[in-house]
Amino acid sequence: MSKVLSETSAAAERDATRVTPMMAQYVELKNANPDSLLFYRMGDFYELFFADAEIASRALGIVLTKRGKHLGEDIAMCGVPIDRADDYLQRLIGLGHRVAVCEQMEDPAEARKRGAKSVVKRDVVRLVTPGTITEERLLDPGRANLLLALARQKNSDDSALYGLAAVDISTGAFTVTEATDATLAAEIARFEPRELVVPAALADVSEIIRLAQETALPLSPVPRESGEQASAERRICDYYGVTTLDGFGAFTRTEVSAAAVAIAYIERTQIGVRPPLARPERMQRGATLEIDAATRANLELTRTMTGQRDGSLLAAIDATVTAAGGRLMAQRLAAPLTDVATILRRQEVVAFLVERAPLRMSLRQNLRAAPDLSRALSRLAM
Repeated sequence: MSKVLSETSAAAERDATRVTPMMAQYVELKNANPDSLLFYRMGDFYELFFADAEIASRALGIVLTKRGKHLGEDIAMCGVPIDRADDYLQRLIGLGHRVAVCEQMEDPAEARKRGAKSVVKRDVVRLVTPGTITEERLLDPGRANLLLALARQKNSDDSALYGLAAVDISTGAFTVTEATDATLAAEIARFEPRELVVPAALADVSEIIRLAQETALPLSPVPRESGEQASAERRICDYYGVTTLDGFGAFTRTEVSAAAVAIAYIERTQIGVRPPLARPERMQRGATLEIDAATRANLELTRTMTGQRDGSLLAAIDATVTAAGGRLMAQRLAAPLTDVATILRRQEVVAFLVERAPLRMSLRQNLRAAPDLSRALSRLAM
């Protein structure tokens, strides 16, 4: 009798510590994406397990349940329906989370042909982060959705020069510039990015950590070699299918490094899909007014002190009728020009339309019917 009880107990212990094929697949995919919540496709739901389920349950206010055991412990689980996934993604991204979307890569019927216990092939098809959103429902029509990549070149023990690359993959806009220690915070505030991307070596720098905390921006590291000068230019050339950057214009070393960091992150998150980015456009230092972060916040140019658009200067003067026009106005208001000749040309264009009311009204009527072409074309290309 004791022998039977012992064998039964041993069998129960083996069952408790056994890893099912499906859970083994999940753990493998999760280990490959440790810094993201894993949306694991199961039929009509994306399921989350273990710590991911606990985080999502609290963030989304959905019920936390259990699904069997793993290594003797209960498996926490929660799920979101496929047809409402965008709503939940928007809330998670808004809280600064990253999400790895794992899809079924074959029909379950094909998996059953390999045996009753065969697991459907799955793989992560995309990493969704605050700065890499392309879904129309998740984007603010009147606001650019920028990721801002940084690279640093030490000048001495006390100073450094930074390269900045701002990319909006929803439209393809790509801007590079430089900043010093003294102007870095002001440049970040001007761009209003959704996410900061840095080489791994910068992710532990106290100044970068402080800036990310002060701006409440997610800090996303990429492998250190992504921005190294030796490979940076080659990475950019490979992305655009060119042999040299000579035709792109003159960039500094830090700007090239920052652009390479941005491209490395886009390639990592889009997984096999290449967003159609415009060629990098260099923003000359001094071409726009340098407004420090505190002054910008107090002026409430595009956001109020509480971070809302309503109540800002932009909200008060924005009479645009297209999403693209709203984004352009926000961009120009955030970066006032310093070149008098360019300012005068803009004023001449405004004066031309102010004096011709019928033409202006006709243009507005036609523009009002136009779709957001830059974002639509980007989605189609992807």
